[in-house]
Amino acid sequence: MKALSIKQPWASLIAHGIKDIENRTWRTNYRGCILIHASASYSKNFKVDFTDEQMKLSYSTIAKECMLGNFPFGTIIGSVEVVDCVQNHPSIWAEKEVWNWVLANAVLYQTPILAKGKLSLWEFEGFKEVKIKCPQCGSVETVLENHLTEPFSSYIHTCCKCGCVIMETGWNVIE
Repeated sequence: MKALSIKQPWASLIAHGIKDIENRTWRTNYRGCILIHASASYSKNFKVDFTDEQMKLSYSTIAKECMLGNFPFGTIIGSVEVVDCVQNHPSIWAEKEVWNWVLANAVLYQTPILAKGKLSLWEFEGFKEVKIKCPQCGSVETVLENHLTEPFSSYIHTCCKCGCVIMETGWNVIE
């Protein structure tokens, strides 16, 4: 599955569905789901200049993560769909004179997955993202099949709506 390394706090804002644009100096023709990798590099005093609109949308997430020391680094924290790549997008997150990757359908993973990042779009092997239906409440959830836990791959997901614990054997995969 394709992955993109992004520095904090931007990675968390994307995974939480708050930031709908990723600004890059290069264009991508890729459309589809990518994994969000929170870069391992960080500065203890990173400086982020938010507009008033951006601050209103992101303050609670950033404040919570910073105060609790929970910003994940060096891990895959979620996924998002790249649906377009344009310049001068009207989003409050779009920077001018660079490529604005338009993002949608963010998914924040319950447990970050340790991974070494790379530059550009890169392949992360061993994962397959699937949609399942909770047998208890019928909620459609996005989950990862993790084929990296050899020799016994087992997958557990807790339904975000009702809290039901779903073992892989109970997954009703939706095509």
